[in-house]
Amino acid sequence: MRLKVCLLHGLELCKGGYTLLKSVGADHFTERRDTVGVKEHMLGTGKADALCAQMVAGYSYALALGDTPLQVNSAQCLGWTDSDVLKARWGDDYARFYARLTQAAQTVNGSVLTYGGSPAAACYHSISAGHTEASQNVWETALPYLQGVPSPADLAADGYEVTVQYSPEQVSAVLLALELTPGSDPAAWFGDAVLDDAGYVTAQTVCGSRVAGTKMRRAFHLRSASYTVEYDGTSFCFVTHGYGHGVGLSQYGAKALAEQGSTWQEILLYYFPGCEVRQP
Repeated sequence: MRLKVCLLHGLELCKGGYTLLKSVGADHFTERRDTVGVKEHMLGTGKADALCAQMVAGYSYALALGDTPLQVNSAQCLGWTDSDVLKARWGDDYARFYARLTQAAQTVNGSVLTYGGSPAAACYHSISAGHTEASQNVWETALPYLQGVPSPADLAADGYEVTVQYSPEQVSAVLLALELTPGSDPAAWFGDAVLDDAGYVTAQTVCGSRVAGTKMRRAFHLRSASYTVEYDGTSFCFVTHGYGHGVGLSQYGAKALAEQGSTWQEILLYYFPGCEVRQP
C-alpha cells in the first residue's frame, strides 16, 4: 500500500491513491513557497500543539475557499505529498515524523476554525517579521481576523534575517522586466520605502516610480516583503526579515507558543482573533 499524506488536515490513508478531503483553491490567496505545509521543526520532540494548530488552520482555509480548486504539487510538498517523497526528505526520521503526523491528525480530526459560523481562511507562513501582516496589504481583501498580531518569537528564528546580493546587471534586468527604466547611476535606482505597522514594505520608489513591496518581493524572489536594499558600489544587498507573506499563523511563532504551554486551540485563537474552534 502506497501512503499519501495530506498536509492540509492530517492523513488520509487508502489503497491505490489519495482523495483530497475537499477540492478547494488558493491561487489568489497563497504563494507557492508559503504553502509548503508542515515544517520539520514542528515534527521533532515536544508538544504537538503547533502541528495540530497548523493542521486545523490548513483544513479550515481549504474549506473557506469553497469550490475553487486547490493548488497542489506533491514534488514541492504543496498541499499533499506521498510517502516516497517524505522518505527521501526525512530519511531516518521518517517513521518518527509520520507517527507524529498521524497522532496529531487523530487529535484534531473534524475540528474547524470558524468566523461568524463559517470556515475561516486561516492561512499561514513560516516566519513573520515580528508582527503578522494584515490580509489587505497582501491580497487587497481585509478580513477582520487577519489584521495582524505580535509574534516576537519569530525574531529569534533560524533564517529570520537573510541577505542576498545581486549585480547591477541582474537588478537592471529585473527592473526592465517591471517596465522601469534604470538610469546610468545604480545608486539612484532605489529610493525611500514606506513600511506598514507590521514592518513590511508597502511601496518603494524605484527608478522614479512607486512599486508595491509585494511586487518587489516577487520580482527579486525575496523571502519576505519586509526588506531593505542598499548599493555598495559593486552590488545590491537585499536584507529580508521573516519568511513568507506574513499573514495569519506563523509556524515558528506557533511552535514558540506551544513550547510556552499554549494549546493548539489557544494558538489558533491568538493568531486569528475573533474566531472559534469547532470540535466534533
